[in-house]
Amino acid sequence: MSVEHKININEDKYENAVLYFIKYCNNPYLGKVKLNKLLYYLDFISFRDHGCSITGDEYINKEFGPVPKSLDGILSSLTQEGTLEINQPTYKDGHTNSYKHLQEPNIEVFNEYEKILLERICKEFFNWNTDKIVAQTHLEAPWFYSKPYNGVDYKYASDIEFFEDISNGKRIQLAG
Repeated sequence: MSVEHKININEDKYENAVLYFIKYCNNPYLGKVKLNKLLYYLDFISFRDHGCSITGDEYINKEFGPVPKSLDGILSSLTQEGTLEINQPTYKDGHTNSYKHLQEPNIEVFNEYEKILLERICKEFFNWNTDKIVAQTHLEAPWFYSKPYNGVDYKYASDIEFFEDISNGKRIQLAG
């Protein structure tokens, strides 16, 4: 039985989460695959803690882990609006994506819990390379129990152990 998750994109939060990650997590490791994983953690940890994702997106099981269904459209929109620049430098036998935010993220669209979660995700994963973050998502139930090219079920979000408060055994909980 899967958890009902209707796609109801919150474009404002989605765009600003992308801009936030590009501003605060942008280093040589931040390409599209890692950006996918940062959004995955944002949405699935929020779902684990509050029963709803922040962006409202659905995730698909792909070879390199969970991929948000609507990210390409969000990136395209941000580029067309002139708030984001995407370059594709050569990397190994192909290319990678590098990002430059041309507008500051509006963090006022997020509640306190969401702001803390964004910050903690950037701090935790900032120096993780793509291979490491992909390997981590493959160990977690949401990706592991979903079939290739099918939806990643939010019902398994409780398996994600990042950002649990070890001191009292409770997860981050803020009113919002």
